[in-house]
Amino acid sequence: MLYTIENECLFVAADEVGGQLMSVRTKKDGHEYLWQGDPKYWTGRAYNLFPVIGRMNGGKYDYRGRMYDMPMHGLVRKTPLRAEKESGTRLSFSYADNEETHKYYPFRFLYKVTFSLEGNRMAVTTTVQNTDDKPVCFGVGGHPGFFVPMEEGLSFEDYYIRFERAKDLRQCVMTNDVLFSGMTPSYPLDGDKLWLRHSLFPVDALVLMNTGGRAVIASDKGKRRVAMEYPDMKYMGVWQVAGSDAPYICLEPWSMLPASAARRDDFETKPDMTRLPVGETYRNTWTLEIE
Repeated sequence: MLYTIENECLFVAADEVGGQLMSVRTKKDGHEYLWQGDPKYWTGRAYNLFPVIGRMNGGKYDYRGRMYDMPMHGLVRKTPLRAEKESGTRLSFSYADNEETHKYYPFRFLYKVTFSLEGNRMAVTTTVQNTDDKPVCFGVGGHPGFFVPMEEGLSFEDYYIRFERAKDLRQCVMTNDVLFSGMTPSYPLDGDKLWLRHSLFPVDALVLMNTGGRAVIASDKGKRRVAMEYPDMKYMGVWQVAGSDAPYICLEPWSMLPASAARRDDFETKPDMTRLPVGETYRNTWTLEIE
């Protein structure tokens, strides 16, 4: 079921399945910015990622002496969530642990993702409440795709992603199995711009760190742009389906990386994993500015 919110600038729709964004349109001209899931390329639009990002090594991980299976990108993206329209400009989806989640993830939790509008900005806030009697281990992330080009007469290659705050930008190199290789070489930009081209994605996502928490998709030949700010996300995945001419790009803010290629991860020692103390609540907000 779809739920909608809107204000004077934006119209937003989201699905109860995964709490996934389904539409982000400007009111002034009705232009759709969010990728619409063309099955020729990628049927997703804007997955919410929890409690892992990407794949686990062999689809499995360890926790306190036991091995568990874990689906790619975690438990939320294909699961119906509980919707609550808090106002005309604010919408939340929540998900609590249950018998099914315990097969994959041995923690008690309450997960919530909230969309709220102010002017031409949309905030996406993830909260995780620890309802267990031990620390809860997790990562969170977003996976929104945006149409590129955004205007008629322009090409994919006319666009770039500007990382205007980046310092010592580095690539987190993925293997052919899309696991973290452990290598983080310096990644060059053209000034502060990463020019888009389909050959950027021979295998899967281009994963970057030290991006400065802000990324802008734009073209010097056009007026429309999307700016994302993600101050509490350490990593940014830039992705489209490999080996294609797909007319979209995903900006994916992540709190942690996919699994290590060198070993099966242990949730108590995996780098960058949040370990939330008993009774506490975690919050992480990233925002979109649409022009």
